[in-house]
Order: sequence, then structure tokens, then C-alpha cells
Amino acid sequence: MKILADVDTGIDDACALLQLCGCPDVELVGVTTSSGNTTAQQAALNTLAVLHVAGFPGVEVAVGTPRPLRRPLATTPETHGPGGIGYAALADLTSRLGRRPWLQLWREALTSHPGEVTLLVTGPLTNLAVALEEIPDLPDLVSGIVIMGGCFWHLGNTTPTAEWNTWCDPDAAKRVFAHFEGLEESQLPVLCATEMTERIEYTPVLLDTLLARCGAAPAGLHPDRPRVDAPQAATGKPVLDLLSDALRFYFEFHHDHDQGYVAHLHDLFAAQVATGRARVQTVATVVDVEAASDLLRGTMVRDDRGIWGRRPTARVVVDNHPAEVFEEFARALATLTGVEAHLP
Repeated sequence: MKILADVDTGIDDACALLQLCGCPDVELVGVTTSSGNTTAQQAALNTLAVLHVAGFPGVEVAVGTPRPLRRPLATTPETHGPGGIGYAALADLTSRLGRRPWLQLWREALTSHPGEVTLLVTGPLTNLAVALEEIPDLPDLVSGIVIMGGCFWHLGNTTPTAEWNTWCDPDAAKRVFAHFEGLEESQLPVLCATEMTERIEYTPVLLDTLLARCGAAPAGLHPDRPRVDAPQAATGKPVLDLLSDALRFYFEFHHDHDQGYVAHLHDLFAAQVATGRARVQTVATVVDVEAASDLLRGTMVRDDRGIWGRRPTARVVVDNHPAEVFEEFARALATLTGVEAHLP
């Protein structure tokens, strides 16, 4: 299957990219970036570095829209680190950035393979909002769309009611979901909100199990480990070093914010949904996003009872299986490190 990924590559986006690279039946036809976890430019450089260590340096990466549609740029270095991938040391691959505009990459990927490309969006919906205006038949050209973002009856991770991606660019999110009203259910985007993605709670034990499966020593991460001058991972496998150093930062961030020494791998789950590797249950419903209020900026609302009298705008994931997600991720990394043959 073919995937076109639109990311704001922070730590969980990096995990999503590794998942895609570790699936032999997945062809990554291109990656574009938005500003969210970091700037669109830095996200593109991070993406190139992740693809490089994964053994996929030939995938085209293009810098997307540099700022939200109508809001000031906001990034979150406290969550993902100054460069966006935690403590991971990344090669400078600026020279490999794609030369053509991101929208041209989208248009050519979709029109060259009509009905074959699944669009995975793990950052703010800025690029998708623009693309829906510039490529009006986009819903007819894609095989499917999977979006990570938003929350409903779950505490927000940016404000009391809003998730980061929808808060960053609420105008884009509102525009995107409105665009799909009236389309066939099969054309509606699949939405992975934080009710589901925060169940993908990665732990140091899971990381050590993955490392052992890939033939590497355990990282031995724990909350009491000194942070100052802590050594970089040295597994002998660059892809595992990147993963370990990135997750160490992410564990610390969650621990510092009273969530435990864990990491919520939101985008990893969305990547598995996009590739059909995650068993999920969805509900077609109306989804809308608040874009006018400062108090409720980015708050996502769904109308399951039909009070608004509108047609569905998304298929919301309402059930998932975290243990299966962790197993699938371990298999993908074992494939990337040459330890296992990962069958489709």
C-alpha cells in the first residue's frame, strides 16, 4: 500500500515514521511537514534524519506550510526537545530537502496513483486544509485519510479542553472537517483522538523488550536516573539509538507533568491505523472544532445524538488494542534492524 505522510516530526511522529519504514508492504511515496511540535523546516530535517537511520534516504521530504492559517506560530520544545527528537543526535541532512513545493508533491502523488494513496496526518491540519482548497477532488483521489488529533470527553493536553494539534491551528481543523460533510461514509477521515492515543502508553519495560528482540542491550531507563551528562545510547544500531534517546526525553517530559515515567505514542497508533495494522472500531459522527473563542480555542466537539441535524464529517476511533500496537511496533523495529522478516 502507498502512504503519503504529513507530519510535524517530534518524538511520536518519529515512531510513526519508523513504523511505516518497518512494514515491507508499505511504500512511503513522500513526506511533508507542518509546524506544530517544531517548525515545518525543523520537522523536515528531523524526518530526513529518521528516514536516514531507518534505511530509507530516498523518500522525498518537502517543507510544508510554515505557520498556521491565521494564528501565530507555536511550537513545543518542552515536550519534544529543542530540536524535536528529544536527546537524539541527528545528522544535518539539509542538502537532501526536496526542491519542489509540498503541494506539488501531494498533487503528483495523488494523481499518479488515484485511489491508491492513504494520507496520514499526524500534525496540525494546516496542509490538509490548504490542499482541500487547491485539489478539490482530493477526497476522490485518496484511498483514505487518517488524522491524529483532538479530544472529546478527555482532558486536553494543551488547554483543559483542547489537544495540541487542534489548538495550534483550529481554523484549519474546522475547515477540514466541514469539507467532508455530505460525502459517503467511506470517504470520511478516520480520526484518532487522544481518548484512544493516550492508551498507547509506552514504558521503559516495553522499550527494553523491544531492544532485546532487536539484539541490543536494555536501555535501563528509570525516573531516578541522572539527567545531566547522561550518555547517549550506544546499541550499535543507529535506529535503536535514535529511538532510545528520543524516548528518554519523552519519558522525562511525561514524568515531569505528573503522568508517570511513560510516553504517549499518539502518532504511532495513527500510523498503524493507516496501514491497517491496528484493530479499531469507529463511529461515523459530526465533528466540529471551536475556532472563534479564546477560552475554548481548538476544542473538538462531536454530535453522536444528531442534535445539530448534520451529516457525519469523520469516523472517530472508539476502541483499540494497545498490547497489539506495542507488538506491531516491536516487529517493525525488528524488521528494520534485520532481526526478523516482517510479513505483511
